[in-house]
Amino acid sequence: MENKDESFKDAKLKFPVDLNFKVVVNDTFPNEVNIVHIANVIEDTGLDYGQITSKESKNKNYTSYTFHLTVDTEAQFKDLYERIKGIPGFVMAF
Repeated sequence: MENKDESFKDAKLKFPVDLNFKVVVNDTFPNEVNIVHIANVIEDTGLDYGQITSKESKNKNYTSYTFHLTVDTEAQFKDLYERIKGIPGFVMAF
């Protein structure tokens, strides 16, 4: 049986790709401000996206935001991820 950590190690996305993207941030800012930060980042990349939904963690220390988008190229994907990492309170994205 293959190790979970190695099962996708050589996998590459094939572009264009439709995906649900999730961003997790801490409680630095209120929900409404985090949504604006995320929306601004996506819009700055020129990508179209669906509604941003949110869900608080059990202890309310983190909130995850999920949205659907289509990414046409690897360069766009990398640009989006680099910009997302700059959001205040950023914890992770996947």
